[in-house]
Parts: sequence; C-alpha cells; structure tokens
Amino acid sequence: DSSVLFYLKHILFLASFVKKNKIDIVYSHIQLANIISVFVQFFCKAKFYICRHHSKRTGGYRNFNQDVFDSIINRLGKHFIVPSKKVYDQIITEKVAPSKVTLIYYGYDFSRYPAPDQDEIEKIKKEHSSKLLLASVSRLVPGKGYVTLFETINELITDLHLDIKLIVVGDGVLLKDLKQFVSLKKLEKNIFLVGYRSNVMDYLSASDAVVLLSESEASNNVIKEAGLVKKCVLVCRDVGDFNDYIVHDFSGLFLDKENPKEDLKKYLIQLYENKIDRFMLGENLYKSVVDTFSIEKVIPMYDKLNQK
Repeated sequence: DSSVLFYLKHILFLASFVKKNKIDIVYSHIQLANIISVFVQFFCKAKFYICRHHSKRTGGYRNFNQDVFDSIINRLGKHFIVPSKKVYDQIITEKVAPSKVTLIYYGYDFSRYPAPDQDEIEKIKKEHSSKLLLASVSRLVPGKGYVTLFETINELITDLHLDIKLIVVGDGVLLKDLKQFVSLKKLEKNIFLVGYRSNVMDYLSASDAVVLLSESEASNNVIKEAGLVKKCVLVCRDVGDFNDYIVHDFSGLFLDKENPKEDLKKYLIQLYENKIDRFMLGENLYKSVVDTFSIEKVIPMYDKLNQK
C-alpha cells in the first residue's frame, strides 16, 4: 500500500507508541520505516537514528519512487547511520551533511554460526570433483554479474580446456536464463545451479575460491562468511564495504568494477596454476573479518551514540 493514508496511519501510530512508552532513542531501518520515522521525529522528544542499508542504485535497481523517498529522508533526517564507507560517500554526495552521518559496521556474533558439516563438505567436493572448484552465492538477479561469470567459465573450459567447476547457490528471476545458457553451451558438467540452500557454509567450505561480481552492495554477508571459513574471494573493487576490509593480493582479489572479465579470467588461471596463495588470502581475510565485524568491536560504537 503506497497511499497517503497508509503512511499517515503509521506516522500517528509510531508517534503515539514512542510517547506512550517514553522511548528515548529509535533506530529506524529500511526505507519504508525511515520515511515514516523522519516525520515522527518532529512530534517526539526521542532521538531518531536513520539507518541506511543501500548505496547507489544502478541499472535494474533504479526506482523513481525510491529515489524520491531517499531525497525526502535525506532532507528531513537528523542523524544517520551507514554500514560502509561506500554508503557514507554516497549519502554525502546526496547533500547530507557529514556531521549528521556516523559509520558503524554491521556487527556479527560469529560464535552463533553453525560449524560446517565435514561429511557434507566431502560430499559436495566428491560430487563436483575438479582441479578448481568455485562457489558463488547470491540472488540470481541483474547486477550480480552472472552472465560475465558464466561467459568467463565457458571460455576457460572451451578455449583452455581447464578443469573448473562452479556451484551457484541462490534463486531469482535470472534462473531460467542462466539454465538456458548452461544448456546452450553444454556446461551441465561444469556449472551447477543448485538453487536455495540452507547450508551455505558447507558450500563455501567445499570450494577453493568464492566469486561475487556484484556491481552494487551496501555490506555483503556472503563474503564475510567466506572469510569465516578462510576462503580466497574474488570481488569487484569499490563495491559495498569490500574496500573497507579487503586488501588486494593480501586478503582477497579485486576485479575491475566496470569490466571485471579480464581480471577474473587472469586470476582464475593463476589460481588454477597455483600461482596465487589462496590459503594465505583466506587466512588474512578471516582475521580482517573478525577484527572488523565482531559484535564485540561494533557494540561500543552504539554505546557512544546512546550516551550523547
């Protein structure tokens, strides 16, 4: 429902709820809640923190109404929290004063992550036995770079006859098209679209490297999870928070954001030929992820805000 009455009802309800319960601080997440919160803050003594979880929308992600909402939220919001330098830079370019914006990374209680199932890992490796096993985990939607990834894998197999396999975990609107590509190029023995899986950590653990060609993110979870199981990752530079915790050729491999195919092909060949120490990259990524995103590191940032 996008009617004025819908928003008015929620504004009145939230204002009443905050006053009735004598709430001092409100953390508002997701654009729908944020557009309501920026109006409610004028009727309450509570301090509202507007938490933004997206950077710049491009291509198929562009939406006129969402852009309008961002403009209103940016103009009326008094305090903002962003999860990465990329989102920080983006909101500043949208004319939000830097003094209003606080960067706080997402916090994870990594102790609550399930340990990978070794039996399942061995099963995945056996079913997809190859010299280089790759994994990619994301929604199958435009902007995730799957066409480029599939084309690159096809070239490495067809032209160079490399023994490479790719497991794609996820579902989305591109599933049918991607299956057609696999069938057309006769890649059924090399690219496996396994759909949604609840045991993502097992698939990440079974792989030799994790690839994600997203052109836009705020703060991607999968790459952090890959770091948690000490995997080499290949991602596009200057996307989401990757630049915040990944150092090229030390804790991951960066690809050119505008044209990732050439870099991707080069690094996959080097990984295949064992010219890149993927174990060192995985170890360093693990340390960086834990040091940057552990909940123990992040909570003090909120404590400081709550004391203001």
